[in-house]
Amino acid sequence: MNRNGDIQNRWWKKLQTEVYQREKKRANPDWDIFIWNHWDMGWYIKGETDKSLAIHFWGDNFRVYFNFGELDVNKVTQLLKNPKFDVIKSCFERLDGSDFQTIGWEHRNFSFNTIYDGKFPDHRTLSWYAGNNTNEFAEQLILKVRKFQTPEITALFKEINNTCKK
Repeated sequence: MNRNGDIQNRWWKKLQTEVYQREKKRANPDWDIFIWNHWDMGWYIKGETDKSLAIHFWGDNFRVYFNFGELDVNKVTQLLKNPKFDVIKSCFERLDGSDFQTIGWEHRNFSFNTIYDGKFPDHRTLSWYAGNNTNEFAEQLILKVRKFQTPEITALFKEINNTCKK
């Protein structure tokens, strides 16, 4: 029990490594991936920094996040009032929420043919699948990301980045 956190971190790191390797093999010409900590992964537009608008996964949430530091949050909030940006939210399989720094998120929405499918009770339970069903987890996560990597959504990400830089 004393090593529970270490074990979970190893499982998340295993998933992170698998996703990163797959993304580098099948590189998208418009997007790049950045990993940090034990379980954080972010996808952002190539040519931008990892502090710009990004698709972010950190175990509990899969989200589109804009408060990494490079963008003016108030400008982003104003720009998002334009209905043309609503299509970004439609890329989520399920929209579980949004807030002043996040366009939207899904909360623990993964499926492994268990009673928890779609709504895992905590990150600890989900971490087991990261380390023990790594390939299936990586595939699900990458499919979620791909829904945002269309030409239309890529253009909207670029517009937000260009219009809202500090």
